[in-house]
Amino acid sequence: MGAPTPPTERTQAIVATFPAKENHTPGSNWSLQDVNVATTLTDGELLVEMLATGICHSDLSLTSSPRMPYPRIAGHEGAGHIKTLGPNMANKELKVGDPVLLSFMHCGKCPYCLKGRPSQCVAFMANLPGRPGVFSSAKGEDGEGTSGEDIIGGFFGQSSFARLSVVQESCVVPAKDLVKDDQELKLFSPLGCGYQTGAGAVLNIAKPSKEASIVVAGLGGVGLAAIMAAKIVNCKEIIGLDRLPSRMQICKDLGATHSIDTSSITDLSKTMKDAANGGRGPDFFIDTTGAPAVLEAGFQALAPGGTMVFIGADMNPANGWAPDYRPVMSRSLKLIGCVEGDSEPAKFVPELVKYYREGRFPIDKMTQYYKAADFKTALHDMHSGDAIKAVLEW
Repeated sequence: MGAPTPPTERTQAIVATFPAKENHTPGSNWSLQDVNVATTLTDGELLVEMLATGICHSDLSLTSSPRMPYPRIAGHEGAGHIKTLGPNMANKELKVGDPVLLSFMHCGKCPYCLKGRPSQCVAFMANLPGRPGVFSSAKGEDGEGTSGEDIIGGFFGQSSFARLSVVQESCVVPAKDLVKDDQELKLFSPLGCGYQTGAGAVLNIAKPSKEASIVVAGLGGVGLAAIMAAKIVNCKEIIGLDRLPSRMQICKDLGATHSIDTSSITDLSKTMKDAANGGRGPDFFIDTTGAPAVLEAGFQALAPGGTMVFIGADMNPANGWAPDYRPVMSRSLKLIGCVEGDSEPAKFVPELVKYYREGRFPIDKMTQYYKAADFKTALHDMHSGDAIKAVLEW
């Protein structure tokens, strides 16, 4: 006799299959399916019933890469309630039924984690591929489909594109004392990645003064979080840049002093330079686009002594960008990478909630909700610019 089949529970999830080799559109390989989720938990694992999950561009890019394993379940901006606690939890105060926000997985033991910099954890890259043994395929309610095929889970330690998922404790930000109700829990779901990344790029990495001029390229959820953070600092000039004209007003509503519509610009570098510091260029350029032309323009526009912060990245190596080191030296520029806003989620997420309560981080103005079954509509609206931050409700 073979080994007994581990116990599972039926749930629904958005499953990504191998992307098309040609003309792949991000998200076109996603489908809502019935799946089985493992319910036998190991040390430091929880079973979380998701209430909402934000869609991040990393979900799209990392399910479009042929180098990743498939089928797989993404999602890494989860919010929900604890259904089951596994053995040997580090936080003994967690209880079944508690609301939680989910962020990224980290080991908690390496020198970086111990210094409060888990985004630099030596095991951080394990967030990206996920692991087998979390989900398996299930026959649908109509009896159609296959059963038993392994589906990769554990994406960012959570795979929150599932109504029920196994979550690593290191991802968990306890929310019992942070949220007033389930609606706030839904609203705060993107704090674990997109919002903390954009805000952290300003507050934790750039750390501009009130006299600084800052340009933020790409006004999606991450970029607008950076705009709001610059407003929290009360920077002298806050300039938002995007190719979607519809983003010009929202960035001003959230704190920008200027906006640049790149859809009608011929010399982007000159336009940015002219707009900042009386023509000297910005002190800080924060890029969320990963677009080589935008990166080069921002690099050329920076004021002497300026800082460039990289958030966005194109997963295709052919679309890279490499600066000339000589102007980096001669103009005393600083080029800094940003992962998760250099944040310690357990501390930074509550800080962002505090700013929200003070009216200084109004994420409700850019959040749009969709039923999980309507994820295709959400993706369409994100692509067209009709939605800034799409949150799926389970």
